[in-house]
Amino acid sequence: MARKIFMLAVVVTLATGCTALHPTGCHKTSALGICGSGDFEDQDEWGAQARAIVAAVNAKVVDPQSWKGKKCRLHIEFAKDGTASNISTRDGNEAYCEAVKSAAQKAKFPPFTNEEVYEDFQMSGFNMHG
Repeated sequence: MARKIFMLAVVVTLATGCTALHPTGCHKTSALGICGSGDFEDQDEWGAQARAIVAAVNAKVVDPQSWKGKKCRLHIEFAKDGTASNISTRDGNEAYCEAVKSAAQKAKFPPFTNEEVYEDFQMSGFNMHG
């Protein structure tokens, strides 16, 4: 009897360990994900905000076709109204990173209308690709 209960507990643990956990108010898409991931592909407010931020930067990149295949990590701190500050780059092509930083400094970012989204994006990093 104890063995059957143990086996049942093992099966239940394995089954729930493979299932995405969704705590209240969390939009993560996998059990190993974090709430507020802001993944570009997320089909929610977080994903929409991430796509809007990247689009705003890309719209201001000078000569975008010349950066094909280049990468850079962009870091931005945001105010709730979308104002950006402390813009920096790292881990990428030096010239492309400079172009991305310059573009981010000129970009107009959308304001944050959801407090949870703002808290998650207040200090953000984006993998930019030319």
